[in-house]
Amino acid sequence: MSTSTVTDVSAAERLLAATRQTNGTTRYCWAMTAAGGGGVNARLMGRLASLPGEDEWTVWFLTGDRSRKAGEIRLAGRLTVGYQHDADYAVLIGPATLIEDRPELRRRWQDGWNVFFPGGPDDSAAALVRMEVDRIELCMRGVTPEPFGSRYLALERESTRQWKVVTG
Repeated sequence: MSTSTVTDVSAAERLLAATRQTNGTTRYCWAMTAAGGGGVNARLMGRLASLPGEDEWTVWFLTGDRSRKAGEIRLAGRLTVGYQHDADYAVLIGPATLIEDRPELRRRWQDGWNVFFPGGPDDSAAALVRMEVDRIELCMRGVTPEPFGSRYLALERESTRQWKVVTG
């Protein structure tokens, strides 16, 4: 399949707005990591809201630092996160790292997490996952090309931090 790039900034902004809408109406998402033997492991996650002034396309999660997910992120260094609302979906892809910095954990900590990590943000088993989204694949009625779901559409983030539309 051949691909082409669309540099129209308004097209990229329209697609980013649609992605924000889908992600914002979805309570949970699927975090997917590369598994041994070429497979994929997926798990349901609750995304953390970005803090004021942060890049909205940096995705944060809480995890156990010894979990299978943490090990797969350490090994592959990438993460895929999928959001779906009805038939619309957005898939965010990018490099991911584990953050075990206690001051950062304290800054983002939510009291409800004490159930999973009784030691709070100082619990040695708690870690954050930070993903820097560099690709978004999406399919949304009224936004992406018709017939619905039949054409490839993605946004890619350039080194300048600008988004470009990629179609195929």
